[in-house]
Amino acid sequence: KPHHEKSPTMTSSPTTLAAVAAGCTLLAYGASRLTKKATSSTTDLALTDLDDEIFSEEDCISADDVVAIFDKLFLTMQNVVVQLSQQVQQIQMSGQMIPEAQLRQLLKAEFERALVACQAQVFEENDVDADCLEEATWEFMEEEEKYPKVKRAVERF
Repeated sequence: KPHHEKSPTMTSSPTTLAAVAAGCTLLAYGASRLTKKATSSTTDLALTDLDDEIFSEEDCISADDVVAIFDKLFLTMQNVVVQLSQQVQQIQMSGQMIPEAQLRQLLKAEFERALVACQAQVFEENDVDADCLEEATWEFMEEEEKYPKVKRAVERF
């Protein structure tokens, strides 16, 4: 009969995993915002020039595209969290002890690695790059009453 008692040094409940996942998402978002702010002054002029060009409708990222991309990222990362949870549970059931801080660090690193890989794949599948998606997302988010589906998809992610 397996021993299922929790160790005080290792509490990796689904709540902890969800908190780590949410923290990683916020960290990735914050890093992307810092990077954007650091480079925005040098790219503002170029973006203004680009905005003056005429793009066909198929060249633009639509609100539906943004929703589909964020939904795909959300579902993929939700599966990653489930897999990480199962792996931690297997480690616990084998009797191994991982200190909470080390567990958080491990989960964060794995989540970030999976997110980078997932983003690359989803962006390629949808023929977008991160900068264009970010710009389109912020434009739709600024008009959240006009694009409620975008707001919901981004907030869910």
